Amino acid sequence: MTIEADTSPEELASVIEGRVKWFDPTRGYGFIETKDGLGDVLLHASRLRMSGRMTAPEGAHVKCLAISGDKGRQAVEIMSLEGGVAAEPRPRRFHPRREPDAGVSAAVVKWFDADRGFGFLDVDGVDGDVFLHAATLRRAGIDEVHPGETMQARCTDGPKGILAAEVYPKQYA
Repeated sequence: MTIEADTSPEELASVIEGRVKWFDPTRGYGFIETKDGLGDVLLHASRLRMSGRMTAPEGAHVKCLAISGDKGRQAVEIMSLEGGVAAEPRPRRFHPRREPDAGVSAAVVKWFDADRGFGFLDVDGVDGDVFLHAATLRRAGIDEVHPGETMQARCTDGPKGILAAEVYPKQYA
C-alpha cells in the first residue's frame, strides 16, 4: 500500500465490527473475526494497552479502526470491547511442603523421562509408585537419574497421590 505524505494511517482506516476469535497475552496478539466476511483482523497487545486493557476475552464484541497492509488488516484503535468469556484461571502450582514427621526412606528410580520432566520411585515403606518431578531433583542438585539408581526420599501426599517432596543422593543420607 502506498500512503501519500500528507495522509495519516487513521484517515485510511475503516470501522470494523466483529468478535474476538482468540487472543494470547503471552504471544501479544490475537485475531478478530469480522462481520464483513473479508478475513480476520490482527489484534496486537499494544493496541489493547492503548485502550486501557491487557487482554481480550474470546467471543467479546469488538468495534475498532483497522487499516489494510501487506499482511492483511490490523486494528489500530479499539473503540469498544464488550462481553466474551474470560479464560479460565490457571490452577495454582502445587508446592509440596516438608512434613516435619516424615522420615527419609531408601528409594530406587523406577523410570525417569527428562523430556517430560518426571518419573517414579519405588520407596521403602510406601505402597505403590511415588511421583518424582524434575524440579525436586534440581532442588537437590541432581542433574540426572537412571532406572535402578538408589537415593533417599522424603515423601508427602500430593494432589494426585504420593510424591517425593525432597530427594538426596544415597551418599548424603
